[in-house]
Amino acid sequence: MKNTKQLNQQPLSAASMSPKLFRKMLIVAVLGFSAIWGIDASSGIISHFDAIAYPICISAFLFVFVLSIVTNINHQSLHFLTYFIVAGYLISTSIWHHMAENGLFSNSAQWLGLNYVIAYLFLEVKKAAPTTIIVFFATIIGHYIAIIQYHTLADTIGVVLNIAIAHLIYIYLLWTVIKLRIKTDQITERADTLENFAYVDLLTRILNRRGIEKVFNELNLDSEEQHKIYAILIIDIDHFKQVNDTFGHLAGDQALTRIAGKLSRTVHPNDVLGRWGGEEFIVLTLNRTPQQVMELAEKIKSAVSNLTFDDIDSITVSIGIGYSYEATSKENVFKIADNHLYIAKQSGRNTIRSSIPS
Repeated sequence: MKNTKQLNQQPLSAASMSPKLFRKMLIVAVLGFSAIWGIDASSGIISHFDAIAYPICISAFLFVFVLSIVTNINHQSLHFLTYFIVAGYLISTSIWHHMAENGLFSNSAQWLGLNYVIAYLFLEVKKAAPTTIIVFFATIIGHYIAIIQYHTLADTIGVVLNIAIAHLIYIYLLWTVIKLRIKTDQITERADTLENFAYVDLLTRILNRRGIEKVFNELNLDSEEQHKIYAILIIDIDHFKQVNDTFGHLAGDQALTRIAGKLSRTVHPNDVLGRWGGEEFIVLTLNRTPQQVMELAEKIKSAVSNLTFDDIDSITVSIGIGYSYEATSKENVFKIADNHLYIAKQSGRNTIRSSIPS
C-alpha cells in the first residue's frame, strides 16, 4: 500500500557506502598501488621499503575484497581494516623516507593527507573523528623519532611542525565539510517529515486528500503512452452521522481509525489507500480485471462489517467503482465512481455499485 512510508526519503549517512561501491574502491586501490609500483620499478626510483610494501598492500586489498564476498563480516570492520592498510603504509613509508640514509623529506609526505580523506570516506563520522586523531599523533610522533636521529632539534621541529600544521588544516577542512553535510541531511530530513505531515491524515495515519492527489499525479494515470489500467473505489461509511450523534465524536474517531487499519490490512501492498475526507476512503488499484476489482470490493465490505466495537452495534460501507476504460482522465473515472457510490447509497447501503454487474 502506498502510504506515509513511501513518501519518506532516507537521509544519507556519512558512511553510506554500499558493499558494491566498497568493492569498487578496493579495485581502484589495487590498480592505483599496482600503477605506482610499476612506474617506480620501471623508472628505477623504487625504494627498498616500497618494493616490499607495494605487493603486501595489494595482497591485503585483494584479501579484503575476497572477505567482502565470501564472509558475513560486518562491512564497517572491513572498512576499518582497509583504512589501516592504507594509513599504515602511508605513515610508515613517509617515516622511512624521512630517515637520512633513505631519501628526502618530500618523497612521500605529500600522500599523508589521504589518511584523513579516506577516514571520512570509509568510516562513520563518530568513528572517523577519533581515528584521525590517533593517525595524526602517530604521524607526528613517528616522524619526530625518525628525523631527530639524523638532524638537529631545530630542523626536526621545523619539519614536524610543518607536517602538523598541514595535517591539522586537512582535518579541520574535512570536519567542516562533514558538519555541513550532517546539517544538510538533518534539514532535509526535517523538511521531508514536515512534507509528510502535509500528506498524511493525522487521525487514521493513512494518506489524506492531498496525499492521494500527489500519488495519483506521480503515477501519471492519464498517460496515453503507458495506457494505465486501474480502478478507483470510493468507500463511504453508512449512517456515520448517526454514529457521531449517538455515541459521540470520540467513538466516531475510534471507528474511523479501526476501519482505516482494517482497510490497510485488506488492500494489496501496491494499492493506494487514503482518506478522502469525513467518512470517505479511496482505494486505487492497478492492473486488476473487473472481476478482481469486484472481489476486492466485496472483501473490503465484508471486512468492515465484521469489525466489532465496544459501543457501536455494527458498521457497514457502501462502495462505488470507476474503471479506467470508462473515461479518458482520472478525474472522470473518479466522477463515475462517485456516481456509483450515490447509487449504492440510494439502493439501501451496504452494497457495491459499478458498471459491471456484481
